[in-house]
Amino acid sequence: MKGFIKKGIQAFHGMSVQVKASAAFMAVNFMQKGISFLTAPIFTRLLTTEEYGVITIYSSWLDVIGIFAMFGLYNNVYCRGILEFKEDKRNFTFSLLSLSNLITLLVFLIVWTVNKHFLHFLDVPDTLILFMFFSFLLEPAFEFWKTDQRFDYKYKLLCFFMALVMVFAPAASIAGIFLFPEHKIEARIIGAQIVTLVLSAGCYFHEVWGSKGPPKIIYWKYALAYNLPLIPYFLSSYVLSSSDRLMIGYYWGEDKAGIYGIAYTMSAVANIVWSSINATLVPTIYKRCDEGRRHTLSDLIIPIIAGYSGVCILIMLLSPEIIRFLAPSSYGEGMYIIPVIVGGVFYMSIFSIFSNIIYYEKKPKFVMGAGVAAAVLNMVLNLIFIPVLGYFAAGYTTLAAYLLQVAWSYTAVRKVTGESVYDMKRLGTIGLLVLGMSVFSPLLYPFTWIRWGLLALIFVLIWKKRELLLGGLFGDKRKMGEK
Repeated sequence: MKGFIKKGIQAFHGMSVQVKASAAFMAVNFMQKGISFLTAPIFTRLLTTEEYGVITIYSSWLDVIGIFAMFGLYNNVYCRGILEFKEDKRNFTFSLLSLSNLITLLVFLIVWTVNKHFLHFLDVPDTLILFMFFSFLLEPAFEFWKTDQRFDYKYKLLCFFMALVMVFAPAASIAGIFLFPEHKIEARIIGAQIVTLVLSAGCYFHEVWGSKGPPKIIYWKYALAYNLPLIPYFLSSYVLSSSDRLMIGYYWGEDKAGIYGIAYTMSAVANIVWSSINATLVPTIYKRCDEGRRHTLSDLIIPIIAGYSGVCILIMLLSPEIIRFLAPSSYGEGMYIIPVIVGGVFYMSIFSIFSNIIYYEKKPKFVMGAGVAAAVLNMVLNLIFIPVLGYFAAGYTTLAAYLLQVAWSYTAVRKVTGESVYDMKRLGTIGLLVLGMSVFSPLLYPFTWIRWGLLALIFVLIWKKRELLLGGLFGDKRKMGEK
């Protein structure tokens, strides 16, 4: 074991800085999201269901209000802008930070006034509302800084900061719950964010003091024009990920919604893997497009998608074991929902590789159209099939919505660029394989040896193709490092 670790360290030291950065970003991002997933059972035991319910409500409002209060300015518009305005990056960053703060203050005034004097729609304490908007003011600065670090392949300090958040966020929450037993809700929420806010404050003052002149209105107009069409998409994504459980609870009761929710949570492992990969891919995709090398993206992306499809199929085949390990027997039937939900998550990765091209080309309205269409289809299908066929139908309606989203985004890429960009024959073959496994893998659950034989085969294939997979993920950077 020591020899294996030593070889791994030596191999890492022998990589170029670009490869090191990508590998480190992906590993730390995966671990950070994984820690959040693994520590969830701790908090369910430290908090009552009512306290956990308030935290859930707060988290839901945090997601929704954050769409408006921060306007998504630290997402794709910032990635595109720092390439387009690379000679004036510091002022572009400061301009977007000031615009984000201005929007946050305006949204705060509206939310506070309406909630306090007209319609008490936020069922959380005033202290948490103030804390929420305080977070909205500071956090974009940290997100801007993280994006800069990724684009410049500066991984050491960023990974150190992310590791601090990964370790101390849950630790601070648990300590706060024990230290302030009368305010466990506030302790859980504030403890989880306190390290991030300290780092965000540091990045905030760094941007303010290092800015070269006042914010430029031209950058405000650029960001608003780019992101305004995306607000409906951000909202539709929230609806697409949340409406299923609400409808299941309404038609079939909270117990079925709970089983579906557990299956959805366990399927989030696949999403954690892809979000970690995509965070590494975005800078490379944008830079290749900026350098006129869009034609090389297929060779970069297809091996990664193939490897990721293997991970998704592994999760599908292991669903019975996953359920038995992480939940009591009362949740057992949830194993039959996991494959189709994982299939939907896989198709979200296909959507993201198309949407990254659309974002780069500054055509976000096409992404908005795909998201809204998928959300509407999902809600309509849920209304039709959940009451009649049961809560299992929700997984299939969501998968259908993601398929529409992929088809829409592919059409958009063709329209925007005049080409498919990716090798659609290979991509379509992989997609059909995952779709087939999403639907038919539950039929294999009674046959343990067949499932484990397939699992072994997939492991062998991934191992044999590891150089191709790693070459797809890091090959471009390896060449850069050698030059």
